[in-house]
Amino acid sequence: MEMIEKIILRLDAAVQWMLDAFVIFMAGALLVLLNYAVYSRFILNSSVSWGEELPAQMLAALTFIGAAYLTRTNEHLGFDSVLRSLPQMMQRVVMGLNLMLMAWLGGVLAWYGGKAALSFGARQLISVDLPVMLFRAAMPLGGALIVLICLVRLAGLLTNRITPHDLMTQSDG
Repeated sequence: MEMIEKIILRLDAAVQWMLDAFVIFMAGALLVLLNYAVYSRFILNSSVSWGEELPAQMLAALTFIGAAYLTRTNEHLGFDSVLRSLPQMMQRVVMGLNLMLMAWLGGVLAWYGGKAALSFGARQLISVDLPVMLFRAAMPLGGALIVLICLVRLAGLLTNRITPHDLMTQSDG
């Protein structure tokens, strides 16, 4: 059992590193691309062809992978003031149900997002020679990551390796 736990911890660290890298890269790339598009249009008087399409596709991809990132880091929107006032056992039950619901919703996102991504086939973006599926694949990937994160956390909650407090959004108070 200890070996499985070590593997899960290593995979968790790898997923966290990849999510960190992806979110930082995409946010940085968006910052640079959007600022260049504005500079090009208003200073150079020459609009770039990809000024709207590419950043919009990148933002969509960032949204779905970002949802998995926020799930992993407990920085998602959460209303847990009532949950914090409940007894520990009831917190476990509510958090377990919450994780199951989040995993189900992630599964729905992965399934239907995968169907939607596949429907684009070999289409390319109009302004840049990149496949649309490259950006649309973020939807099923984000959903699958949410499922994985929630199931690992549910297992930790059921085996008492993590507490409900570990899974709550961090408050300032």
